[in-house]
Amino acid sequence: MSFTVPKNPPSFSNPQRAIEDHIWGSTAVARGPNSKNEHGGGIFGGVHDRLFENRNALPMYKDKPYAYPPSYRHRPLWRRKRSFGFLLLVISLLYYFGAFRKHHDTITSPWTWLSSSSESGKSADWPGRRQRVVEAFTLSYDAYSRYAWGYDEFHPISKRGKQMAPNGMGWIIVDALDTMILMNLTSRVVHARDWISNSLTYNQDQDVNTFETTIRMLGGLLSAHYLSNEYPHLAPITDDDSGAPGEDLYLEKARDLADRLVVAFDSPSGVPYASVNLGKYENLPSHDVGGASSTAETTTLQLEFKYLAKLTGEKDFWDKAEKVMEVVDNNAPEGGLVPIYISPSTGEFQGNNIRLGSRGDSYYEYLIKQYLQTNKQEPQYLEMWDETLQGVRDHLVTYTEPSRFTIIGERQSGIDGPLTPKMDHLVCFMPGTIALAVTGGLTEAEAKKQRSWTKKNEADMQLARELMQTCWGMYKYMATGLAAEITYFNIADPPLPESAPHQAPTDFEEDPDAEWRKDFDVHSQDVHNLQRPETVESLFYMWRITGDIKYREWGWEMFKSFMNYTAVPDGGGFSSLSNANKIPPVTRDNMESFWLMHMFPIKEDLLAPAGSYGAREPVYDEVPPPSAFGQFIDGFRRDPAQRITPKDPLDEIHAAEAAHLYRPLFARNGSHYYDLRQATLQTAQTHLARKLKGRHLQMIAIGGSIGTGLFVASGRALESGGPASVLLAYFIVGTMLYCTVQALGELAVSFPVAGSFSAYSTRFLQPSWGFAMGWNYALQWIIALPLEIISASIVTTYWNHTLNKAIFVTIYLLAIIAINLCGVKGYGEAEFIFAIIKVIAVIGFILLGIVLNIGGAPGEGYIGGRYWTNPGALHNGFKGLCSVFVTAAFAFAGTELVGLAAAETANPRKSLPTAIKQVFWRITLFYIVALTLIGLLVPYNDPRLVLNDDIPTMASPFVIAIEHAGIEVLPSVMNVVILISVLSVGNSSVFGSSRTLAALADQNQAPRILSYVDRRGRPLIAIMVSSSVGLLAYLADIEQEGEVLDWLVAISGLSSIFTWASICLAHIRFRHAWAARGHKLSELAFQSQVGVLGSWLGLLINVLILIAQFWIGAWPVGYTEKSPTDLAKSFFLVYLAAPVVALFYFGHYFWHRTSFVRLADMDLDTGRRDFNLPILIAQEKEERNNWPAWKKVYRYLC
Repeated sequence: MSFTVPKNPPSFSNPQRAIEDHIWGSTAVARGPNSKNEHGGGIFGGVHDRLFENRNALPMYKDKPYAYPPSYRHRPLWRRKRSFGFLLLVISLLYYFGAFRKHHDTITSPWTWLSSSSESGKSADWPGRRQRVVEAFTLSYDAYSRYAWGYDEFHPISKRGKQMAPNGMGWIIVDALDTMILMNLTSRVVHARDWISNSLTYNQDQDVNTFETTIRMLGGLLSAHYLSNEYPHLAPITDDDSGAPGEDLYLEKARDLADRLVVAFDSPSGVPYASVNLGKYENLPSHDVGGASSTAETTTLQLEFKYLAKLTGEKDFWDKAEKVMEVVDNNAPEGGLVPIYISPSTGEFQGNNIRLGSRGDSYYEYLIKQYLQTNKQEPQYLEMWDETLQGVRDHLVTYTEPSRFTIIGERQSGIDGPLTPKMDHLVCFMPGTIALAVTGGLTEAEAKKQRSWTKKNEADMQLARELMQTCWGMYKYMATGLAAEITYFNIADPPLPESAPHQAPTDFEEDPDAEWRKDFDVHSQDVHNLQRPETVESLFYMWRITGDIKYREWGWEMFKSFMNYTAVPDGGGFSSLSNANKIPPVTRDNMESFWLMHMFPIKEDLLAPAGSYGAREPVYDEVPPPSAFGQFIDGFRRDPAQRITPKDPLDEIHAAEAAHLYRPLFARNGSHYYDLRQATLQTAQTHLARKLKGRHLQMIAIGGSIGTGLFVASGRALESGGPASVLLAYFIVGTMLYCTVQALGELAVSFPVAGSFSAYSTRFLQPSWGFAMGWNYALQWIIALPLEIISASIVTTYWNHTLNKAIFVTIYLLAIIAINLCGVKGYGEAEFIFAIIKVIAVIGFILLGIVLNIGGAPGEGYIGGRYWTNPGALHNGFKGLCSVFVTAAFAFAGTELVGLAAAETANPRKSLPTAIKQVFWRITLFYIVALTLIGLLVPYNDPRLVLNDDIPTMASPFVIAIEHAGIEVLPSVMNVVILISVLSVGNSSVFGSSRTLAALADQNQAPRILSYVDRRGRPLIAIMVSSSVGLLAYLADIEQEGEVLDWLVAISGLSSIFTWASICLAHIRFRHAWAARGHKLSELAFQSQVGVLGSWLGLLINVLILIAQFWIGAWPVGYTEKSPTDLAKSFFLVYLAAPVVALFYFGHYFWHRTSFVRLADMDLDTGRRDFNLPILIAQEKEERNNWPAWKKVYRYLC
């Protein structure tokens, strides 16, 4: 059976019905694919004839074959008689238990939040309401994915799917794709995209409706292409990145479909035929006399085909779409009002029926949208719209009795015929379209400031408001609060003219006998609700354009009615209704495809701030391409649409709520007021601005932060504490860091954070501490750049210590800046190469070290544990051990970024454990094993480990170990690897510090100038600030370069301790608050494998390290022989980060006087990611079951 079904007719008793039925009965759809078969084709061919006496009658719904669930089929009489005794027994029992006593019918909704709050207007929890809409969408889509994936129809009650074509058309998947992108549902987009890439084909011998396929399939693909290119941070995936193999997947599919659909325009007049055969590239004219097509359908293809022409450069698409409008305009319809049928053969209208409902609606809607789409460059569409709107006023607008609601009626016998007081739900597109036309997408307040604003504009906006009131009344009139497909009205005879006085009631009383109800009349055959989006789209426009909060509230009330009365039990999704005027309602067991695209306008209408963006279509300006030099210069200009923390769909919502919050300048104690709720909103749902591919993240996770902390600074640690102290300190810090990354992973998956970890401290600990941690983390990365370059300059003296180190500092600084100016992709590619070199070098050294230790080097013999006994395993006792902690922390700095990188993937439940296992192997292999070998091969008293007057070159312990073996070439090779690692970590430090500074600026915790992002996505000012600090590296040319290195290590190393301790404490507090709210751990998408105990252990180790550092700083080795000046220097040398953190903390605290966040006050909802855990778990289990044995072992270990 074909799905080339016309739009749903308004009434079955209307005389016009006979005409429409005649046309429907002549189509290929009614006859079935095999017209020679008496019963039609397909498995429902014969069944359809038996179910419906008049097979030629139109179905109730425009694009779905009629095959409903068993509950609607007729049952034989004998079956009902046999059931009589059972029914009598049931009725008797119900009577006995009081079922027939007087009571009010109620329905217990599974949506407990529906009645949880009575707040309205600005005091309402709009972000919370937005989340409810997202949950409803994901429930609908996931139910479809679970029970009917790949099918074109979904019946949620019977939990089955059905195809409209042999191999499916992706009817639901493609139609919902743009909604998922806008909602940032990355994993679902990936799933849908995979199906589109591998399963969707249009090469099928199938008749399809030209209009429906264009607006749903072609429009869906083009929308996805537009969003994925213009807003790459929404549902980001690497497959559609620039240069990726799947970059143009949506466009390629759209082009293929358009090439098959465009044959519909090959008619004598240029008016498209109603259907085409996709596989045969054939148009299918109607077989009725005259071959009438729907006017709305033929004039609602223009936006898609014109946009495709813009993308592909194929002018033919544009010309064919434009020709249709020319034919319609040449008919010179009176008052701009067109009949609902037009002939593809002659290009002339057929019949006289004029209405803005089915088969006429979108012609009027697309007039103004085509005008806006072409950037107002085609004024004929504005003229056609103005003529149409005046015609509507003159011929179709009247007022109801007795309440004077404004309605748009129908002229079924032509413009001079009687006015029928009937409005399809489809007509409710009109209020929003009028408002859009009046303002051109601006807010009403902005539009009124324009010189072009006239009294006519004022009158048109008033008409839009009145029609919106009537459409909302169509919802309020029904028992479920969901509008009927068609509503009739009581009007005067003759109908009142548009100029008649009128004033409809502003409120709809709930009283069933209220006066306003007398104006409305819904016929029994029209009580169905098909989840149509027209009213909510108009509410969306009216809220965005007028800013009137009532439209927002109406949309939310409508959404609650959908949740209450259309939800299917057992998470089956939502169904349209056969009777929306009855409680409980009668369901149709069908999820309409536009229900999923219905959701996003509701979400935006309810939650986005009014006037937050212009409601304009994409415009097509012909701009001459700039020159190569112009493109280079233009790339540095600011892009106001970009931030380092990309805008999530929640951002505008949160900004709106934050703007409405009462924020006094001073708190009660006289300090400056700090709004914790606003800070939470500003950081909610931000996402790391990454365009890195999987291979980048894998290599960065393994070797990204390996640098001078391991290759160079470990030599100073070996000299200070001895090999046992180095091994023990790195093991303790590594254990602590493993616990910290686990805690961070749990927080990052639930609350994604970009730029810094201060949001966790702000939200779960104290705002002032969060501010201190944000700047502490930024400072840590800023200092890392000069530190790394100074270390590199020291390494270069291995070859010639007389060279001016400023030469190497300049080379390295310019190279690092150049890499960062290449953007995130340049950074990723550079890090990928650097990480491979470092990993190979460390593994090679480990293998070489084992060989050298067991006597593989000539003349050295077996070494074993020789240096652990002479000069010894420990140096300077326990204080020597404590002195190594800062170096170990510095070496491990940056490992915590792995948790955030993995948390930003489509399925962090799968990626995060893998990333953490990589951290384990990194700690074990690259640090513990490598440093164990260093301790076996290099004595701690080797003079080359430190700088002094006699030996001006401090060498890496890795190089010293190789030199001891008498190998001449490898020391130079190892030094080259060290220099490359300096480039790597210096590159990461600029990248990390610039993004951190820009993120702090986005959150109003740093000067706003730092948030400057150019058109290539680079935070230029932040990069300049971070790079300028690198000028400190020129201090390498002074004699005290060793002391400079020590000071920089002190600042950077201990900063990490504060960051890690804060993460652990924030996780502990989060878990306590989570339990206090009654949540279960199973509700978390990812749980720390070491739990709260691991966080306590991590916190304890961090605190002990801070205490130990204080001890050795205040009482260093040989402190009795030091002067007070030397003691002060020694203290700040190892504890400098502490006063820096204290300065940030107390400065913010004394300014704002913030308090510790209590468990009861913690916000556990704003910005929390929602994962459908049952589906994820089922997918993971199914995936694991298909793995071979070797992969199971590998994934267990790695």
